[in-house]
Amino acid sequence: MITTHIRIAIESLRANRIRTALTTLGIVIGVASIALVLALGEGARQSVTQQVGKLDGNIAIIKPGQKGFRDISAYNPYNTAITSTLTEQDYKSVLEIPDATAVAPLMFISGTVKNGETEADGAPIIATSDKLAEILEFKLVSGEFINDNISRDTVAIGQQLAIELFGTDQSIGQQITIKGRPHTIVGIVKNSRQPINLSGVDLDHAVYTSLENGKSFNQGVAQVQQIAVKAKNTQALQTLSKKIDHTLLANHENERDFAVLAGDDISKSADDFFGSILLITVVVAGVAIVVGGIGIMNIMLVSVTERTREIGIRKAVGATDGQIVGQFMIETLIMSLSGGFIGLLIAYGLAYLIGSSLFFSPALKWEIIVGSLLLALVVGIIFGLYPALKAARKDPIEALRQYQ
Repeated sequence: MITTHIRIAIESLRANRIRTALTTLGIVIGVASIALVLALGEGARQSVTQQVGKLDGNIAIIKPGQKGFRDISAYNPYNTAITSTLTEQDYKSVLEIPDATAVAPLMFISGTVKNGETEADGAPIIATSDKLAEILEFKLVSGEFINDNISRDTVAIGQQLAIELFGTDQSIGQQITIKGRPHTIVGIVKNSRQPINLSGVDLDHAVYTSLENGKSFNQGVAQVQQIAVKAKNTQALQTLSKKIDHTLLANHENERDFAVLAGDDISKSADDFFGSILLITVVVAGVAIVVGGIGIMNIMLVSVTERTREIGIRKAVGATDGQIVGQFMIETLIMSLSGGFIGLLIAYGLAYLIGSSLFFSPALKWEIIVGSLLLALVVGIIFGLYPALKAARKDPIEALRQYQ
């Protein structure tokens, strides 16, 4: 019986190919949107987690905000809605902790980076110390990273930024202007190909300068947004984190207006950020699949009206209400599941295309695949049940009389 239902359903859908394709399109768009967002979001999250693992799990990041702060601004170093609670004194205090093998402040400067008339769009300007290269394991294409032994008006820049501004990564000795002030390039940092990273900035397009130079752009005050700290090993990290917490609490008069993220907690901050973005985007994308479900219900109601005589004949020769419901539900589920499958193929095709330009791979997780197909199935059941029940409730005599 089920085989017969499937065969009849396929014949019915083939008889109205254009209508079937347009109806299925709503499910395709909805599933593709949701699966694409989930695949890219999960891929970005995994990228940060993998970076933490590659750095041997002995890195701590100090950020402003309450411990456990879950707002998306916790991962956004350029958030200007709140003033950073971290100070240069906090950096110096952490620097004095014996267990910290390397400490680097990160002060993000708002401004433009130019080479003549060529402007780098959105290039991060980071005032820091030479220890940042050690902590994040930077490799240099040429030259050297910034340090206290060279002129204040010098910078190191990301390899991708050098190519963008000069057309080549061989740009040692060239000059760029930061907020109108000329700076000489002394080093080119090799591409990490990880624009989504534990610091929350695109390091491949970044400009690195000394903290003293950064302060000169801010009336001599160091507005520190992050402090990166490296421990001797993973075992020493927890002890170091407690010492940092104790030290900063003393600096902040026991006000916990900062967060010490150590090891896996760093990726948890990214989890919260991407989780917030994903939730909002999935809700918006969910509207598309609901619209697709409404389209299925509308077309199935039209189909029930067109096939009233067929329903009457089938019931007259002994078809039960359950068999009529099953027939129309199978048609609905064929459309919704085929739309879900096509949507998945499109989503992962687009995800890999986009991911190749963002230098991280989308997440091909079975949970996303199964969840997307289940969503398509549920939408088919919910929006196909009413037309199927309406078909089953038709009186066979009235149905046959109506189309004599």
